[in-house]
Amino acid sequence: MSQSTSDLELLLAGLRGDDKEEGGLSEILAALILKKNRENTFRFLITPYAERVVLLPQCLRSTTACQAEERDGEYICKGCGACKIAEITRRANELGYLGTRVLKGGSAIPRLIKETQAKAVLGIACPIEGALGIMVCEHAGVPVFCVPLLRAGCADTDVDLDDVRSALEAMAS
Repeated sequence: MSQSTSDLELLLAGLRGDDKEEGGLSEILAALILKKNRENTFRFLITPYAERVVLLPQCLRSTTACQAEERDGEYICKGCGACKIAEITRRANELGYLGTRVLKGGSAIPRLIKETQAKAVLGIACPIEGALGIMVCEHAGVPVFCVPLLRAGCADTDVDLDDVRSALEAMAS
């Protein structure tokens, strides 16, 4: 029983991105995301802001101070400033992005692509959700660029705002 628990704990740590050993699951997924970002960069860059959507994970919200409203499997940011979502949303709106969505899970991605008719996606996610989101977007024929979280987990995660701004503002010249 203890061996099973240990193996399960290791698997869960890998899925959360807690495994720090070389060649661990999060390292493999981070390499996949980097590879896919390189493959998708040109198509992402040539897509006008008005045809791009930003997909954010609910885990980026502050669990203690968030004032977002939950609706239809998403969170509607109220701009309270308790986390980085408000700033990301504000900048995306200034640039004219099609929309910013705070998702409870990756299963909403196909519906959102269809609903918004997005031609490109900027995703912010942990390694496992990022890799899964990339596969879903590729299946839909939509290029995706993923900015990985600095700290994975299911609550109170973090992302580098400079990396997000760079990706948001990127446009082919």
